[in-house]
Amino acid sequence: MSDVKFVYFNVRGLGEPARLILHHAKVDFKDERLTHEDWPKLKPKTKTGKLPFLEYDGHTIVESNAINRFLARKYNLAGKDDYEGALIDGIADVQKDFYAAVAPWLYTLLGFRQGNPADLKKEHLDDSLARFLPMYSNFLKEAKSGFMAPSGLSWADFVITEFLITLLNVEPKVLDGHDDIKQYLERVKNVPQLKEYYASRPDSKN
Repeated sequence: MSDVKFVYFNVRGLGEPARLILHHAKVDFKDERLTHEDWPKLKPKTKTGKLPFLEYDGHTIVESNAINRFLARKYNLAGKDDYEGALIDGIADVQKDFYAAVAPWLYTLLGFRQGNPADLKKEHLDDSLARFLPMYSNFLKEAKSGFMAPSGLSWADFVITEFLITLLNVEPKVLDGHDDIKQYLERVKNVPQLKEYYASRPDSKN
């Protein structure tokens, strides 16, 4: 019986990077995927009333990036030293800003908020792509590893690529003109330890 349990909805969303870290490390874990009907019964019993959370060796860890950092440190996806670890943390925080900038358009498009997504597209999607994708290109050039960090694959790559996959699912041309980022996305999806999981994981638009 595994002493590791990851609890989230049956979508990729904010939870998928942690799943990817665990699958990359070949950890035997319980991947508990809740329906939205299940959640109201469980919510009052959780520490923060939010998902995801991780149960690991008798401890409960909350907040997606805290979970990601914890697992990445455990399984060697947090950088080769403190300086690279800080670089990776910073890149993940850039991704958090990218997510927040796009969210008003994306949540409206997916039906989670009221409004007309067409009215929000330029400010929240187009302008955000023009701002953030060049940052990612620069990180890739500086790293010279094919990934965001000089030493190679890190948890920041999972956070970034999962969001890019979500954007491509709803707006297939978001990476047009950014061949380096298209190639980067394919590189992450073809990491040998993860190819089987990517091919078999449940289908999820977001």
